[in-house]
Amino acid sequence: MINRYEVNITKSIKWNIADHISALITGARGSGKSFLLLSLIVMLATLPQKQNDLLGTSMMPTQIFAIDLKNSDVARLRMLLPSNRVAHTKNDALKILERFVDLMKRRLEFIQNETPFGATAKSLGMPAFYLIIDEWSATSAVFNDAVTKEEKVQKFKWFNLMHELMMLNRQALFGVIIATQQATVTNSGLSTAIQEEVGLKIHMGNATSEAYRLTFGNDLKIPNEYLDVSEGMLWLEGQNLDWATPFAAPYIDTDNFWNILQQALVNQSDEKYLKLCTG
Repeated sequence: MINRYEVNITKSIKWNIADHISALITGARGSGKSFLLLSLIVMLATLPQKQNDLLGTSMMPTQIFAIDLKNSDVARLRMLLPSNRVAHTKNDALKILERFVDLMKRRLEFIQNETPFGATAKSLGMPAFYLIIDEWSATSAVFNDAVTKEEKVQKFKWFNLMHELMMLNRQALFGVIIATQQATVTNSGLSTAIQEEVGLKIHMGNATSEAYRLTFGNDLKIPNEYLDVSEGMLWLEGQNLDWATPFAAPYIDTDNFWNILQQALVNQSDEKYLKLCTG
């Protein structure tokens, strides 16, 4: 039986987003981080997945929102997604986060008031919503650089909304994928409170023990293996207890990938999927 919320990162590693909704992807420039992120977007947007295929059935299409203040690959999704779904400026990033949290609250209110007692988005078979934040460190730095009163208000709103989202998102199936080069409070502004709510952690490419420690924490053991581009280490809550797992990201045909993204993102609609229950 197909798990409607399962993403096949590899043939043997399956990420159940309903159980572990949010993810962190780290890695140096050129490690394959962005292509992994785009692959996950394709698989999420076309759930349930087919075996050995990036494109799934699209019966429960995850709704994608994205913030990319470096205006790189993820920002190009604005050509495929509905308006007001992709931000590459500070003001638009805050607007998208506010809108995403508002939609989450509307879904939670619907579940509480109009569905059976004890229901969740998972039990109701509701499509997921995901906010993709590429280069978190750059985004965090933009909001931390607050001098004027207005900028300080924006900073407070940004970090307050992020923490609210991470605390309430699981029941509503509103996930967050954060991509950054280093998962540090000092360099990236990625707080411990946010990291503790992440159920999937990935580090792409070779790294020092210190870099692995920042991503996975002090207790996880890292196999001594050489990693090439598009390979990494992965920890999934509830499965990888003591060790990080080496893996290879899904293969991408770069010549055809834009076409794949176009196919993946055809079923994007806030209102249609916010309260949809497939049972």
